[in-house]
Amino acid sequence: MKRLIVLLLIMPFLGFSQEEDSRIMHMWELTIKPNQGQKFQEGMKKWKDCYLENEGVDSWNVWNRVQGVGNVVAVTLYMDKWAEMDEDNDEAGQACSSIFQTDVFPYVERMEHHIARTMPEFSRSQGDRPNLVNVVYFKVNNSSEFESVVKDVSSTFMASSENAGGFWYDLVGGGPDSPHYMVAAPLNKFADLDENRDGPWQAYEKKHGKAKMESTRNKFRESVDEIWSYMYRLNTELSRDAE
Repeated sequence: MKRLIVLLLIMPFLGFSQEEDSRIMHMWELTIKPNQGQKFQEGMKKWKDCYLENEGVDSWNVWNRVQGVGNVVAVTLYMDKWAEMDEDNDEAGQACSSIFQTDVFPYVERMEHHIARTMPEFSRSQGDRPNLVNVVYFKVNNSSEFESVVKDVSSTFMASSENAGGFWYDLVGGGPDSPHYMVAAPLNKFADLDENRDGPWQAYEKKHGKAKMESTRNKFRESVDEIWSYMYRLNTELSRDAE
């Protein structure tokens, strides 16, 4: 899978608490060419089968974006250290690399690569891999103010319920249209969205009162320029869970 990182980085345009160490997440958002989703799926499955047959050990997740323009697939994987990007000793990945050139890349229209660091001090504790996530993206104008509010509100929200909170990420670099932060809220199924649950601001108001909630929310809004969100559904057939 380390080889996958190199392949995706050089791919041309053709037409994704508990105290713990922060990790590095790579996310590639691939826009699939119109009417080529099935061929892309088959190519990725062919590569995965080859990787497993060659006893590859890495894990990754493949997510299908639910809304938005076009057919977008996000591939995510984690590293513990930046130094792992210097390594090129993934024999299984090397053995299967040609499959990307012949069976995957031809069906991809464009790619965007994001790198982010996890923010465990703001995030809920890790659990089972979710089947569905709602990801909210933020472009901010004041990082210190934004992080101060998020830490305060997130800690209150997570204390309000066992399953409250999400997984926060601080994005590293990127272009002028790239987000600065994102948070992924895990869901088991779409029906979870029908349940009437307190959100972070409702939980904060119950704990601290309406006046403080409104003051804190105003600080948050002042620190943010843009917010947008998408849902992503796990593609279990193409993903490889950690062992």
